[in-house]
Amino acid sequence: MSKIAYMKGLKNFIDDIRGSKNKEEEERRVDKELAKIRAKFADDKSLNGYDRRKYVWKLLYIYMLGYDIEFGHKQAADLIPLTKYKDKQVGYMACSLLLHENDEFLRLAINAIHMDLISRNEAFETLALSFIGNVGGSEMAEALVQDVVKLLSSGSARPVVKKRAALALLRLIRKTPPEHNVVSADTFSIIINTLLDERDLGLLLSTTTLLQGICARNGPAGYEGAQPRLIKVLERLTVHRTTEVPPEYLYYGIPTPWLQCKCMRVLQFFPMPEKEAESSLLTTIVKSTIESIGGGDSARSANPNKANALYSILFEAIALAIHLDTDRALLNTCVTVLGKFLMTKEPNAKYLALETMARLALIPEILEAIRGHQPTITASLKDADVSIRSRAVDLLFTMCDSTNADVIVDELGYHLVEADYSMREELVLKIAILAEKFAPSVQWYVDVVLRLLEKAGDFVSDDIWHRVVQLVTNNHTMQQYAARNIVESLRRGAQDEPLICTAAYILGEFGRLIVNEVPAMEQFQLLHGAFPQATPLTKGLLMTAFIKIYLLDAANPQFRETVMNLFARHQTLMDAELQQRASEYLQLANNPQSAAQYYLLPMPKWEERESTLLRRLQEQEGTDADAAGVPPTAAPSALTTSPSGRQLENVPSYTMQGTTSLVVGGPLEQQQQQQQQQPPQ
Repeated sequence: MSKIAYMKGLKNFIDDIRGSKNKEEEERRVDKELAKIRAKFADDKSLNGYDRRKYVWKLLYIYMLGYDIEFGHKQAADLIPLTKYKDKQVGYMACSLLLHENDEFLRLAINAIHMDLISRNEAFETLALSFIGNVGGSEMAEALVQDVVKLLSSGSARPVVKKRAALALLRLIRKTPPEHNVVSADTFSIIINTLLDERDLGLLLSTTTLLQGICARNGPAGYEGAQPRLIKVLERLTVHRTTEVPPEYLYYGIPTPWLQCKCMRVLQFFPMPEKEAESSLLTTIVKSTIESIGGGDSARSANPNKANALYSILFEAIALAIHLDTDRALLNTCVTVLGKFLMTKEPNAKYLALETMARLALIPEILEAIRGHQPTITASLKDADVSIRSRAVDLLFTMCDSTNADVIVDELGYHLVEADYSMREELVLKIAILAEKFAPSVQWYVDVVLRLLEKAGDFVSDDIWHRVVQLVTNNHTMQQYAARNIVESLRRGAQDEPLICTAAYILGEFGRLIVNEVPAMEQFQLLHGAFPQATPLTKGLLMTAFIKIYLLDAANPQFRETVMNLFARHQTLMDAELQQRASEYLQLANNPQSAAQYYLLPMPKWEERESTLLRRLQEQEGTDADAAGVPPTAAPSALTTSPSGRQLENVPSYTMQGTTSLVVGGPLEQQQQQQQQQPPQ
């Protein structure tokens, strides 16, 4: 790099760019230089090594200014096979910036990279390894993996080479298709174990990074021998920190915090060690780390850089304690420490505290300790940071049960009105799941869902209103109550599509139960107000409701004229479904007695089936069934029909571990079964 300072042409070009008075002058100077370089490269054979390097450096500088470089790639790649270090240096740097991993010019350089890796020249090896670590792709993986592994396991290679080799190998592993096993655990685990016995902390950091990538991709099987060595590394960094850690690896007095975090992260892939000495040492290290950082004020009073390093170690230690799950007292200490961070003004620490506490909430024995922080968690719903509000919602969802469901659902309902629009759909879904899972009564559940439909109807999925319609239909005591409440919502001006669909179904089926309180004409008018702007699917549902409500007061001439005109107008619609409905309902309206007796019969009870809301939540969060702890049922329902009349084929059902009313036979269904013997009101 020092030679660059003596390239007079490059220095003059940089001075000209810096001296440009405006963007237009800079562009003219760049265009002039690009034209000159293009002309020089056209007569490539006349260029000496100095000029070739100089022009490639100029292209790199122009690229760093933000201009596209459409030529010179071959000339840069041609520098890599040359024998001088200064040529290779320019070639590797230019190719790493100008080319991507699938560029055809890189294929020309693969053999040169191979020769550098086996050259036994440390400078050439480090250049090649750094290049692979930045640009390596699947083609390089096929050709160069063995060369990189040889350097990694070489007894003569210095740590500076092995560090780069570990990171280069990690890049090649990540760029290889998952079905291809780049390294075999049977042979490569020996190399990993040898590297973990090294004393150089920089090499240990690269090795743990590589091991983490391998375990995340292929699992820890075969690498169990690394666990005791990782524990020894942690012991060296914590217990023997004053004697075993060189001064250059102290970051604000903290022994290489990145290596501590990596070791704890990799240890989370393994179970608790079987040997008593190792398990005791690991527990002691984790406990002392949590108590020393979380129990004191060193992190909160430190400068931001030191505080971030301490926080990273603390939260990894807590995550490791959760994974090991052997000491309940330690986990209770974790809850206490996290509770302190919930009240801090530091957004990063608060976010991590909420996320980590959500993991702790999955342990039933610790849930009671977490409930003690419920007011603080609820207060986080009003935080200015949307990511913190999102984590608070996740934590409240996780810690909810039958003892606090009403409080948490109410709090989430209040937050729904002010929630960020990006959060509302997921928030509505979680409220609906909690309401169904922990409902003390069907009435409470109906109230919650109707409030959701009124406050955030645009974000309510079909599954939610389908479910409330199913429960109301199967529960005689709720039919009149639901019809009365849906009318009140319509009177308050609610016009969201899911609410209108729910209202159309409930009033069409059960409007007869409140006809003395709300005349049929008023029910029709409340629904008709949303008809013009409704979607075709909702219009079909509304038309069905109109004909059923009309039969409640078919003798009213004004009502009859209004309904007949509506159906007559829609006989000429372009939509074939609505046109057919309008024609058929017009014929039925002309003969109301026959229609009520033979055609427009009440809907039967719905088949009891499991809720699909949990599946919707998994789709929202992008998690699979195993990750969410929700195994799919062995026999999904083959064909179901939604309340809107649409047929849903092969809709799978899901159950949650520990759920009650999400599955058939839960409290909501049990209440229905108890009330099925009661006559309808």
